[in-house]
Amino acid sequence: MKKFLKILKITIWILLLAGAFVLIGYAEVSYFNRRCSAVRISIDYGAADMLITKGDIDSVVRKTAGILHGKPLGLIHSGAIEKAVRSQPYVSRVSVYEDHKGDLFIDVKQREPILRIINNKYENFYIDDAGAFLPVNPNYSANVLVANGFITDSYIKNPGYRVNIMVISDSIYHDSLMTSLYRLAKYISHDKFLKSQIGQIYVNDCQEFELIPRVGDHVVLLGKAQELDQKFRKLYAFYRLGLNKIGWNKYNIINIKYKNQVVCSKM
Repeated sequence: MKKFLKILKITIWILLLAGAFVLIGYAEVSYFNRRCSAVRISIDYGAADMLITKGDIDSVVRKTAGILHGKPLGLIHSGAIEKAVRSQPYVSRVSVYEDHKGDLFIDVKQREPILRIINNKYENFYIDDAGAFLPVNPNYSANVLVANGFITDSYIKNPGYRVNIMVISDSIYHDSLMTSLYRLAKYISHDKFLKSQIGQIYVNDCQEFELIPRVGDHVVLLGKAQELDQKFRKLYAFYRLGLNKIGWNKYNIINIKYKNQVVCSKM
């Protein structure tokens, strides 16, 4: 009797395992043959202006995988789609997945430009909040801070370049011009007052920075992109306690390069 019960248990376990494998195989076949019912593309722009559209993403997907609607899910290579979409210059992250209904989702995070560079050859490109170089989109423009002047760096010669954001500390005095511009643009973009007041950064022939405000007929001489907290505290105090009383067009030049002082002059 014990031998019979043992054999019965083994037989039941074999049948259960066989049934499980059959169900798994059926589920896999069912998934493979399930048709893609819809392609749903979403783009997270964050705080940035639009540089890429759903139509742009759809075009990339079609070139990579063809028409997906009605195609068996088992024949759709999600990894290839992610790779193709991620290779687009304005895309920061992408995720491709499907739900139980057969809908295919493509979720995209757009890069967020913080600075537009116009170099000395009038080539335009962006630097985003992660320090990456981005080309300018001829169809869409990002409303961001502009830097021009004595700038030789080029996007064409450095596609996909990224500044070293690990050395953006004020203690670094010999970093590259692009890293300094990135540090300065990052600082301005994260300060509500400065973001609304500063419209342009001019790089002079000494590789120092001059800030062109939106309000007031003056130029702010910043110098190097170092000790920014101290320099901008001086500028803010001067705006609040000085120019608000004597007028925003009193001086043409406001120099905040030097420690513990603001030097003003009228040309």
